[in-house]
Amino acid sequence: MRSVTSTSAILCLFLSLCALPAAPGSQNETPRLVVGIVVDQMRYDILYRYWDKYGDDGFKRLLNHGFSFDHARFDFAPTFTGPGHASVYTGTTPSVHGIIENRWFLRDERRQTSVAEDLSVATVGSSTNAGQRSPHYLMTTTIGDELRLHTNMRSRVVAISLKDRGAVLPAGHTGEAYWFDDESATFITSTYYHEKLPDWVLEFNDRNLVDEYLSEPWEPLLPIEAYTESADTNEPEAAFPGQDHAEFPHNLPEIAGQTGPGIVAYTPYGDKLLFELARAAIEGESLGEGNFPDLLAVSFSSPDLIGHRFGPASREVQDTFLRFDRELGKFINYLDKRFGKENILFFLTSDHGAAHVPSYMKQKNIPAGYISEDGADEKLREYLKGIYGVDPVLEFRRYQVYLDRDLIAEHELPLKEIEEETARFLRGIDGIAGALTATTLATTEFRDGIRAKMQNGFFPKQSGDVLYWLDPQWIRERRSGTTHGSPYSYDTRAPLLWYGWNIPVGRTVHPVFITDIAPTLAIFLNTAYPNGATGNPLNDLMRATE
Repeated sequence: MRSVTSTSAILCLFLSLCALPAAPGSQNETPRLVVGIVVDQMRYDILYRYWDKYGDDGFKRLLNHGFSFDHARFDFAPTFTGPGHASVYTGTTPSVHGIIENRWFLRDERRQTSVAEDLSVATVGSSTNAGQRSPHYLMTTTIGDELRLHTNMRSRVVAISLKDRGAVLPAGHTGEAYWFDDESATFITSTYYHEKLPDWVLEFNDRNLVDEYLSEPWEPLLPIEAYTESADTNEPEAAFPGQDHAEFPHNLPEIAGQTGPGIVAYTPYGDKLLFELARAAIEGESLGEGNFPDLLAVSFSSPDLIGHRFGPASREVQDTFLRFDRELGKFINYLDKRFGKENILFFLTSDHGAAHVPSYMKQKNIPAGYISEDGADEKLREYLKGIYGVDPVLEFRRYQVYLDRDLIAEHELPLKEIEEETARFLRGIDGIAGALTATTLATTEFRDGIRAKMQNGFFPKQSGDVLYWLDPQWIRERRSGTTHGSPYSYDTRAPLLWYGWNIPVGRTVHPVFITDIAPTLAIFLNTAYPNGATGNPLNDLMRATE
């Protein structure tokens, strides 16, 4: 009797397990289309700061009908657009993928380079040099590369942005990238990708949407008195050319007459333009229509350009995100109608946050400040010259100090000692919180805290000999607005929202990193991880909490 009961129990358990729904991604199931959204300079708190002014179809839909990781962060510093985008799609940090900044110093050539610069390729789509871009500085594969390899190049990967780096890095080595040329006010590419623009891009450019968007002033979306979540002025703000002050409205026809049509990128209409291009890409490339999953990466640059000019507490930034929310809602409606929610996998995140404008913070009696890099550079050179008799500083820029190793070797000076003297001197400058030498970063493993973030942002072939960071709410001196790059939460915490295919409704404060996105996509797509990935998949953490 006991044996029969035991056998029956086992049988019942077996049948019940068979009746459970299949796990996401089982039996080679995959979404038809993955849409990745990266919003440049979107702080996490933007999701809730303007909550009462958002519609129901944009951010609220993602939060109410998708899954939110409320404690997602970047685990490296400095935080910039290039490293942020590369980390989202490679699943690793600059210490592995090599994209340490938007620009860095080339020791051998003794000049600055941009993250996507490639002088061996040519512009396709305009007569400017804005198309001399490729991913040749990116040292690892992206999730798009792995998807293409997994399907024997039958999946399509398309990346679009106003900024070249916002398209080139997400596209990886095997995808297609298109970005905005300010001078021609058209979307272009390079010979790395195509010898000529695809017809759908030519047709989109021929629509002349930029002229349409710049034909009317930038007025507040809502009555100006409704903007209670933002400041009237967030000094110092930067007025557009031709304006006496930086307050609404902004006369775009007059401004564009002085600056050219590229000014559209500094308005919310840059976002609108990119949403339109995203629809054109889906239809022009027939994304999501084949037998294998496709990937569309869309990186919105206008919030960053507007934030740099006006600051995150400004009415311009609030208006930008209110408009973005409405365009986002329209785009998700388009995706749902075209594919069905159950066939698309959608995620939204940011490439970095932003500091509040220090002068604004000081008005509120919150510690903050500005540091003059030129002043610090001059003082450092004088200090080191007083010790060693020569000026060993090759380049001092954006949290990096490059030493002239050839000069140091010529004079038989101790490189390690000069590194240490440089770091020691920098730590004594007001506003600089800490500094680490390249020798320390290469020989010591930091497991947590700011030093670990700096180490994750260090790539010996590109980085300087000394890396430094500032005190909280201190930024590099600038004429207006704000910037980013610090290891603190306002720069490193980012939204991470998932929606659509096999995504439950819920949220978690479990600590995760932005480098976890690519491994998560790999699990959903059944592909290999990007070859340098150090992040972890989040799939098991996505559990319904309703």
